[in-house]
Amino acid sequence: MKQRYLSLDFLRGLTIFGMVFSAIIPYGVLPRWMYHIQNPPPTHELNTGVTGISWVDLVFPVFIFCMGAAIPLSGRSRIEKGITAGGYVKSTVERFFMLWFFSYAYVLLNFNTAEGVWPQIFTILGFMAFFPLYMVLKRKKTLPIRIAGLAAIILIILAGHFWFGEVISVQRRGIIIFLLAFLYLFGSLIWYFTRDNIKMRINIYLLLFLFTYITKEAGWPAATYANPNIRWWFNMEYFYFLLLLIPATGIGDILHKRIRQGNVYSNIQGKIIHLFFPLTLLFVVWLCYAFYMNLSATLIISVSIAVFAFLLYIAFKKLPQYAEFLFPAAILLICGTAMVPLEGMTKVPCTIAYCFATCSISILLLIFSDYVCKYLPTSLFVKIFSGAGMNPLMSYIAFDSFIVPLMKVTGAITLYQAAYPAGCPLAGIARAAIAVLFTMWAVSLLSRKKIFWKA
Repeated sequence: MKQRYLSLDFLRGLTIFGMVFSAIIPYGVLPRWMYHIQNPPPTHELNTGVTGISWVDLVFPVFIFCMGAAIPLSGRSRIEKGITAGGYVKSTVERFFMLWFFSYAYVLLNFNTAEGVWPQIFTILGFMAFFPLYMVLKRKKTLPIRIAGLAAIILIILAGHFWFGEVISVQRRGIIIFLLAFLYLFGSLIWYFTRDNIKMRINIYLLLFLFTYITKEAGWPAATYANPNIRWWFNMEYFYFLLLLIPATGIGDILHKRIRQGNVYSNIQGKIIHLFFPLTLLFVVWLCYAFYMNLSATLIISVSIAVFAFLLYIAFKKLPQYAEFLFPAAILLICGTAMVPLEGMTKVPCTIAYCFATCSISILLLIFSDYVCKYLPTSLFVKIFSGAGMNPLMSYIAFDSFIVPLMKVTGAITLYQAAYPAGCPLAGIARAAIAVLFTMWAVSLLSRKKIFWKA
C-alpha cells in the first residue's frame, strides 16, 4: 500500500520546522515563551525547577507522536507484502542501527563552525554522502552503493578529525535522533506483537506507567545519567517517552483503517466543521497558555471536560470518525493534568504529566491538520510542509549541514547576517523563518521527485 496520510506528513513537517526554527532564532532577547521554558532568557541556563511548557517544548513530543502514528502504517504495509515475524524484527533492528549511526554521523560530519572554505566544502560533501547510504533505491542490488556511502562518510569524518581538529567521541551525537532510534526500536516491536490485541497493548502501557512512576520515585534516571560510562548509550527516559509513543501507535491503527477506506477526507463536510476544527486548534492554544502560566489543575481539567464534551457531541452527530481520536485525547489530557500537582510538567526531567498532555495535544493537532489538508491539499504551504515531512532525516539536518556551509562558500552568509541588525529581534525571527522555509521547500522538491532518505 503506497498511499500516505497527508495530514501526518504535514504535521511532521511543522514539527521539523519548529525544531530548526527554534534553534536559530535570536538568542536571549525574545520573550520567555519563545524558548524552552526551562532554558529562560537571557542566559538560557537549564533550570529543572521550572515547570510548564512553551510551544518549543511541544515540538519534540509531537514529532515522537508522528513517528509512533507512522509505525502501523509502514508495519501493516510490510505485513501485507508477506513479511514474517523474524523478518519484521530483523528490519526493525536494522533501522534502529541506521538511526543510531545517523545520530553520530551527521554531527561528526558537520564542520561548519571551523574557519575557512575547506571545512564548509567537506560539510557539504558529508551531507551528500548520506544519499548513497540512506536514499531509497528501487534497484535490487544496493549493497555496493551502501558500502560506498558508508566508506565516504567514514573518510570524511577522518578528514575532519585530522585536518580540521574535529573530535571523534561517543559523546558527540545528536540526542534527538539518538533517542528516536531507541523509541522506534521499542515502540515498533511492541506494536507488532500487540497489533491485533489492543488489550495486551493497554496492559503493557499500564506496566510501563508503573515502571516509570516507581523508577522516577527511586531516582534511577538521575543515577544512570550521573554515570558518564552509561549515559552516552542509555537513559531511563528512553522508556518514559514510550508513554507518548504507544498511544500514537493506536492512532496510527485508526489512520490505517481510514486509508484503506479510500478518500480519508471525504467525510469531512458540512458547516459544523468550520466550528469543530478551529475550536480544536483554539483549545490547543489555550492549553499551551494554561500550562505555560501554571494555571490550577482543577481549572484546566474543568475546561478540558467541557470542551471535550462539546467536541464529542459534534463528533457523534456529524463527524463520528473523530470520536476515536477525542476519547484517548481526553483521557490522556485529564490524567496528565491530574499528575501535575504530584510531579510537575517538565521536559527535563521527563515527567508522566508531560508525556500524557503532549500526546493529547498531538492528537488534537493531527485533527486540525486534517482540516488544513482537506481544504488546502495543493497549496504551496501544505506542499512544503508535507513534502519536508516525508523526508524527516534530510529536513532535520539540511539547514545546518548544507544550507549554512553553502552560504559560507558562496558568500551569501554576509546577506544572512545583515538580515538581523543589532537591536532588531523581529528581523532575526523573520530571517530564521525564511531560512527554514527555504530549506524545507528545497527538501520538498526532492520529495516530489521521489528522492527520500530512509533509515
